Order: sequence, then C-alpha cells, then structure tokens
Amino acid sequence: MKIIDKIFDKLDLKTILIIGLIIVILLMRNCSGGNTDDNNQTVKVNGKNYVLIKREVDTVYKEIVQTVYRDGKTIYRDVPIYVNVPSDVDTNEILKDYYAKYTFKDTLKLTDSLGYIAVTDTIFKNKIFKRTWDSHVNKITVKEVLYLKDPPKIQVFAGGVVGFDNVNIINFAGPSLVLKDKRDHLYSLGIGYSNAKAFTVQGGMYWKISLKKNK
Repeated sequence: MKIIDKIFDKLDLKTILIIGLIIVILLMRNCSGGNTDDNNQTVKVNGKNYVLIKREVDTVYKEIVQTVYRDGKTIYRDVPIYVNVPSDVDTNEILKDYYAKYTFKDTLKLTDSLGYIAVTDTIFKNKIFKRTWDSHVNKITVKEVLYLKDPPKIQVFAGGVVGFDNVNIINFAGPSLVLKDKRDHLYSLGIGYSNAKAFTVQGGMYWKISLKKNK
C-alpha cells in the first residue's frame, strides 16, 4: 500500500489529464465502428461469421441429348369431327392427298438457355403415322468458391518498457499495455519510474504501413 500511495503522490494534475486524454482517445477509436473494412462482406458458415475476401462463380453447361420415337398408334387421338363433303370435289385428289405422307417439323426453344426440343411428325392417311422428338437440354451446374478469413478482433498485449541513455544506461522501466483494434491500429500505455524516482506515463499510437508495391 505504501508503494501505491507513493505512486499517487507523484500524480499531479497534468499527469492525470494526460492519462485521461489517452483513455478517451482509445475508447473513441475502438467504439466508433464495428467492421474493419466497410467494403468487406460478412458471411455466416456453420453458424460462424467470416469476412468474405473473394467470391468465384463458375457456371458449367452440359448438353444432354435424348431421342424418343413413338408410333402413331400410341399417340392419343381425340374424337373426330365430321363435316359435309361438297359434291363437286375431285375424288382422285382426295385419295392422292389421303395416301401421301407429310412431315411436319417444329423446334421448341426453352427459356434461360436451357436448350431446345425438336419435334417431327409424319402424317399418313389423315393420322399421325409416327412422331420423333429430340431433346437438347443443358444441365447447368453452378460452382461457387468463397475465400474467407476470420473477422478482425480487438487484441490486448501486456509487456514492459525500458528506456536507455548514454549517461544512466537505464533511465526508465515499467509495465505497459498495447491495444490492437480491428483496423490494425496500435495504442500503447505504460507506467514506470525514472532514475529521478519520478512516476511517468507513456502513450503511443501506431498505424500500419503497407509495404506492398503496386503492380
């Protein structure tokens, strides 16, 4: 208790103001925002939050071809509707048309680049003689790769500070705390005694310097 009393005896108004100012700066800097970088998106994986560094999306199209043939007898036919035949028709033309084979082709394009279906119908004796359809459908596979990192956290380090000079060799010594915020900024606060038996307070602020060269 005597040591603590001696420490507080050495605290004057100027020292108290310096300590209070450092504490206020630390609180303002670290409580002003939550995220390290507003441009980074946070995603949740298995219930844990991560910072999204990069997202890669690759879409692969694989064409699946299928050909189906159906006999006309298996195709559903609705009840025919009969109409009166004019008396002046050419019977030979009717029979010629009746025994002719007509082929009808149509292509059904699917939306969203899914492919197409080609339908070919052959008509004989006023009926669907056969039907063939070819499907060319794209199977779409989307591969998404996320590059993640752990979100930044506030870290506190404890250590000590020692000062040197060319006269007294060691002129200051004492414990210190270093706080690293979510923006990789460092703030230090240390207390100790000098050779003059004076109680001192030291504080510092540090900003990260990027040494990467722009390509």
